[in-house]
Amino acid sequence: MAPTVVLSFLDAPVVTGPARGLIHLARALPPDVRLHVAILRGRGAGPAPPLDVLSDGALTVHEIQERGAYDPTIVARALSIAWQINARVLQSHSYKPHLIAMAVRAAKRVPWVGHHHGWTAESEKVKRYHRIDAWSLPRADRVVAVAQSAREIVVREGVQPDRVVVIPNAVDARDLETPMTRGEARAAMGIPPDVFVAAVVGRLSHEKGQDLALRALAMARAQGAEVTFALAGDGPDRAMLEALAKDLGLGVAVRFLGHQKQVGVVYRASDMLVMPSRSEAMPNALLEAMSLGLPVVATRVGGVPEVADDGEMAWIVEPESAEAIARAVVDCVARPDERARRVALARARTWERHDPSRRADRYLALYSALGIR
Repeated sequence: MAPTVVLSFLDAPVVTGPARGLIHLARALPPDVRLHVAILRGRGAGPAPPLDVLSDGALTVHEIQERGAYDPTIVARALSIAWQINARVLQSHSYKPHLIAMAVRAAKRVPWVGHHHGWTAESEKVKRYHRIDAWSLPRADRVVAVAQSAREIVVREGVQPDRVVVIPNAVDARDLETPMTRGEARAAMGIPPDVFVAAVVGRLSHEKGQDLALRALAMARAQGAEVTFALAGDGPDRAMLEALAKDLGLGVAVRFLGHQKQVGVVYRASDMLVMPSRSEAMPNALLEAMSLGLPVVATRVGGVPEVADDGEMAWIVEPESAEAIARAVVDCVARPDERARRVALARARTWERHDPSRRADRYLALYSALGIR
């Protein structure tokens, strides 16, 4: 019997959170369900991220090369892929994939599942994309929200409540494995062996709040906390953040690691995670750090309180406050017993709640509700 084929449309130049979620799903689906991913590639873009390799061959990748910013032939090529693989259900992530999936559904007459991973407001251009997102999602057969807070957003935007399914992100140990010891990981990143290191993991952009983290670091050190921040990631704010670190006189107390293909090495070298975000839905960095036993200081945005049991498993502070982040960092560094208590809870509950197999079961139940299996 031929497997049930799921075709997911994705616009991702690198391995983003949604891409990682597709990898986790493909690995965990049973053999009678096969995931295909059609990745949009902008003009002049490099090779697509190797999702097929990263998923251990569990998913199949198709590339759709765009011929311009507004390429009307994309839909025809997407439809050709859907017919070729006999897709039984369509999935989409972000505004352009939503529009493609909507058009393919009309031609092929198969269900479409849109996804909401959270919105940011970093520019007017991004805000316009979100308006398209908000217009298209109510037209999907189902919408997957990664957190209850994300569900509330899409319902406010017009999606019928009974069409929204909450399926949280998963964490997979295979993504975080590294043969490096703690000392080797620190040496690879130029971090001394005897300092207390807080990782700040994410794209260097306004919504991730690294500027708040740097100001908090300066305050924490002024209060006597001997802590170093290691920023893992790259993005449009890097130059600004480097200048800010210099203005704050942080020197070697902050290190810019750039994009890290193996984020597990960053966690192995670190003693805690600081997540100063202004906006999140269900942050993978939070799940990863908690699953590995790192204490966490994070802002109360999006699905963060859901993941951390509203502060029982992490230090949760109000957003946009460098002072609050600094106080939590100082407290975390100074109280090893409290770190250990929260870490023990977080590690056990994260692996239980965010297991890839459990997440795959939720998708299978969704497909069944759509009459696919």
